[in-house]
Amino acid sequence: MKAIRILTLILGVSAISLLLIALVLPDHARIERSVVINASPAQVFPHVNGMRAFHDWSPWAKIDPNTQYRFAGPEQGVGSRMDWSSDHVQVGGGTQEIVSSRADAYVETRLDFGAQGNGVASFSLTPEGPDGRATRVVWDFRTEFGWDLFGRWFGLLLDRFLGPSYEQGLATLKQQVER
Repeated sequence: MKAIRILTLILGVSAISLLLIALVLPDHARIERSVVINASPAQVFPHVNGMRAFHDWSPWAKIDPNTQYRFAGPEQGVGSRMDWSSDHVQVGGGTQEIVSSRADAYVETRLDFGAQGNGVASFSLTPEGPDGRATRVVWDFRTEFGWDLFGRWFGLLLDRFLGPSYEQGLATLKQQVER
């Protein structure tokens, strides 16, 4: 009986400690990856400025061939939208829509993962090299957790979870554009 009380006390103190620590963790997270592509921003831009084009090099499109996709809106630019649904834990379901687009320079998308939250991803294209014939593509993802204390803990691992997928996607984008 005494052992049960001690165990209950230890578990209670541990749970309260984890909650208190979560209160001081960041309420947001951001990851970023980049690649230099041997092509001009004008050549890269169409590959990031439409959801069908994004799907062609997306690292998640290869994970589950049974994923259901639906595309809506214009082929390129603001309003281009992709909805997806998968039973695979790494793919899940959600919506991604382009909400801002500046020709050959920047694209921003809003992501909605339903009960699992939402975020913003963007692509920044910057000319590189002495003649500007290469492009640095920076792909980032940002999310806010607010008072979601579990989300704050997850935010500590976000880079570890998403980083490799971003690197794989950018490598595929580079291959696709440089062909």
